[in-house]
Amino acid sequence: MSTVHNEPEKASNGIKAGQEYTVSIEKLTFGGAGLAHIDGQTIFVPGAIPGQQVRISITKNKGRYCESKILKVIKRAIEEIQPRCQHFHDCGGCTWQNLPYDKQIDYKEQIIRETLEHLTPVGEDVRKQLPGRVLKIIPSPQVFHYRNKLEMSFGYEAMTAQEHNGKRITLDESPVIGFHQPGNWETVLPVTECHLYDEQIGLLVQDVNRFMQDTKLPVYNPKTNKGMLRSLLLRRGVQTGEHMIAFVVKARKKELEPLFQHFMRFAGRSGLTSLLVIENHGQNEKPEIPKIHTLVGQPYIKERLFDLEFEISPFSFFQTNTLGAEKLYRAIASAADLSQTDTVLDAYCGMGTIGQYLARYCHKVVGIESHPTAIDDALKSAGKNRIGNITFYKGRTEQILDNQLKAGGKYAFDVIVVDPPRAGLHPKARQAILAHVPKKIVYVSCNMATCARDMGDFLKEGYELRSVQPVDLFPHTAHIETVSVLQKK
Repeated sequence: MSTVHNEPEKASNGIKAGQEYTVSIEKLTFGGAGLAHIDGQTIFVPGAIPGQQVRISITKNKGRYCESKILKVIKRAIEEIQPRCQHFHDCGGCTWQNLPYDKQIDYKEQIIRETLEHLTPVGEDVRKQLPGRVLKIIPSPQVFHYRNKLEMSFGYEAMTAQEHNGKRITLDESPVIGFHQPGNWETVLPVTECHLYDEQIGLLVQDVNRFMQDTKLPVYNPKTNKGMLRSLLLRRGVQTGEHMIAFVVKARKKELEPLFQHFMRFAGRSGLTSLLVIENHGQNEKPEIPKIHTLVGQPYIKERLFDLEFEISPFSFFQTNTLGAEKLYRAIASAADLSQTDTVLDAYCGMGTIGQYLARYCHKVVGIESHPTAIDDALKSAGKNRIGNITFYKGRTEQILDNQLKAGGKYAFDVIVVDPPRAGLHPKARQAILAHVPKKIVYVSCNMATCARDMGDFLKEGYELRSVQPVDLFPHTAHIETVSVLQKK
């Protein structure tokens, strides 16, 4: 690898923020950044792909590694392709759209192997065996237009501040709809297309832009906490053809009622099943207690997984790749390898989609979920799907397993399925799972780093890793879903 310096060579600990270098990208790393080295020092280069030679500027020296940003691509990679989307280099939603899809999934599979080997906290003799447990990745059924959910932000393309009579005044410029760029939550990049969501997104964005121009409704400014239009939420039922459009606004019902007719202009869109206006008066992007006004249809759309039907409300957690989710659930069922006598725990169950699918293969499923509305959705859908052998508990997994579902109590779990958030399992949840001594633990993860950390406890307590099945639900991004099987020795 050739390295060209702006100034005389320094030792790796002399690399400082602001210095520029030319580096060659060696491979992709967990999280999607490219990897390079300067005098043996590890350099992470977000947005770069293997084979590229890039001019970078160091942004941070973390000691063991440095972070950087690309100033210029000097040499393209041999396998590099033209990204389909015009916003690719600015938006940040896609990481690898300039890589052929077969290369993307090859890199993802390799990243899983390396993460297991380097981050699982067990002895080296065990760690060296773990990469061999990784199976060939299952690709997404759709490479483009696979997302069933999209969130766009209202905002300003630019913001400036001025001092006036001793006060700092923020000036809003060019109200737009689009996406916040990574690391910049004040302004919004206007977009006219998105190749991850429905192919009609461009037409909808045009409609929303006309709506903004016609109504002149004020756009929300996060710095001043003023303005009305905050975000736009779109959901679609891939299997049902149903669509939801939800405007998230900062306004009370009495302010909104005269404006509902403006929002109703979207009521005639093809396939539109649900048109909503949602109040959000808090500082966060998502309302803690949303007040939903239904202008058309119901406050949900329907979607099917296999022969199961689910009602998805605006803020329900539902896998964003419907056809990919069916591949994932088949992988979970294969990993669990259930019998009709098995009792299964489905921890972090959300709206109960995994548990309801597994219920046909076992004697009993018990789901645990802390989010109250998710439990409501789970109970409702289980009833409509006529699943009689599933029960749900509301609360944190570690608390429920320490109290109502304590080891040696009401249920003896043969198989425990966990699908935690990116932060992974709470330490007390790991302890409670081990106390139940299931014959098998099926760990569904969207973050292999925390999954590897959690696996360490299970591997030290008499479990062995039988397999890790990567499933690609997120083409053109660095996100990877995995299904790992840990079996009691």
